[in-house]
Amino acid sequence: MATKRKNDTRVDPFASPVEAGSLDALLEQAKVGDVITMPAPSDPNRQIRLLCEVIPFSEIELRTQVYGKNRRVQSLLNERSVADILPAIMHDGRNLHPALCWQQGDVCHVLSGTRRRKACILAKADYVVLRSADFTEADAQVLAVSSDQYIAPSLWELGQAYQQTKNELQAQGKKGSYREIAQLEGVSHTAIADALKAYEVIPEQVLKFYPTANHLGREAAKKLILAITEQPERFRLKVAELEAQPELDDGLSDDKKAMVVTKFLTTFEEEKVQRNEVLLDGDFIKLQRNMKNGDVTVKIDNRVLTDKRLEQLQKLLASYN
Repeated sequence: MATKRKNDTRVDPFASPVEAGSLDALLEQAKVGDVITMPAPSDPNRQIRLLCEVIPFSEIELRTQVYGKNRRVQSLLNERSVADILPAIMHDGRNLHPALCWQQGDVCHVLSGTRRRKACILAKADYVVLRSADFTEADAQVLAVSSDQYIAPSLWELGQAYQQTKNELQAQGKKGSYREIAQLEGVSHTAIADALKAYEVIPEQVLKFYPTANHLGREAAKKLILAITEQPERFRLKVAELEAQPELDDGLSDDKKAMVVTKFLTTFEEEKVQRNEVLLDGDFIKLQRNMKNGDVTVKIDNRVLTDKRLEQLQKLLASYN
């Protein structure tokens, strides 16, 4: 097998033997114009016939869409999200390892290879795909999960996927509890809880402040969730302020920027507590009462504090002793 390159994002999603090699090896050998067969993702006893073709850069967005239940949120993909494959795709003018697409009418629904699709769009490169009308919904759902092995979706993106699983369970009359979802997803119920909470509480808008969605991990998400739930209005103001600070990008590594963004959004200056109640606020006399201990403070401008008034004030105050 050829040495794996950055442009070569192949995974072996099914690990199903195909004659002398794996499915990965089979797909690797595909050349433009070839027609090959592979075992169906949801049923290895069923065969899927695929055609390998090149979709020109100018037609990628017209002729392809990402499968609706794919776990990677396309609006969150950017140059940094595909930085590991983008340079090689720019150099080669296409992706080396074909994406898998479900042909439905004139549109190819990308089941595996959405990062390659984004990289080709950014690089203005052609998109090599293996397309077939033989895929089923069950195949598509298997690929939606297995194609994430190369780089896993972010915590927030997984939360969105787990929410879909929860909705499906509830549609079946089940509770859709963390443990029920965990049993289906094959992860711990605490991982389900963390991801769902992140998706439910953190706006998608906030993820775009981070270099990539994957830079928002569990610990950062917990800090954001706490800030959002305890200080919603102040958090909203922080978001608006951050949107006006593009210079935050300058000179920072991706990891450092993620830390700075989290700290900025979750750190609030202490509000000045109003300690005194103003009872009288005139031009020459101010009367205040301390809200904590009840003490009263009188401030009199000396321009109106004559000797006679001072004497009267002294007699009045002396009566309180």
